[in-house]
Amino acid sequence: MSTLVALIVGCARTWVGVYTLGLAAAVKEARRREIDSDIWEQQWLASRRGESLHGTAGEILTRTLFGIFDDIMWRLETGASPGTKGITTVNDTWPMRIGFIVVMLPLAFLIVNGVAIAFFGAGDFDNSTEHFLWGLSFLACPLVAAAGLWLCRPLPKLGLALAVLGVIGVVPIMFWMWMITAPIGLVIITFAIKRSGLVAWPFRPSPTGAA
Repeated sequence: MSTLVALIVGCARTWVGVYTLGLAAAVKEARRREIDSDIWEQQWLASRRGESLHGTAGEILTRTLFGIFDDIMWRLETGASPGTKGITTVNDTWPMRIGFIVVMLPLAFLIVNGVAIAFFGAGDFDNSTEHFLWGLSFLACPLVAAAGLWLCRPLPKLGLALAVLGVIGVVPIMFWMWMITAPIGLVIITFAIKRSGLVAWPFRPSPTGAA
């Protein structure tokens, strides 16, 4: 396994660990085994077809990113199922769940755009190195913000910090669209604060203790 493929596989497994936080150990393990099996099968098929390791890494990353919405829906359904361990908070209400999906959509779009630039040559750049570096920049910032939004519930301080950091990174990278990215970024940060249950920097806890 190449370093790049190992890195992408590690990212996919990390994402599984993130969205299974708070679930029973048996449920987590079953989900992780399922994803590991899918990743192994994808690598095996790529090897049989003679695909390049770079292409295999891109496919695994793309599949992981396009599966984020399904993973989130799976987590919401699993967390609400009888027999699962969880805490009822404001984040368990349907308006908050729908809001979470809505604010994730622009980040998902930017993540897919970053993958297209870094791994599939989208965009107008002078050489492949610029493609890859710019693509990673476009990919990393919204990915950090998305991870932060997700972590705002189990790890409020870390999640809110990552959400703010990711949004702050997106705006200057896409400076020509700041009139669009800045307002959307503010909405994302506002939702992150609401989801985390933290009132204001530096993470002063809310009177209700909601998380």
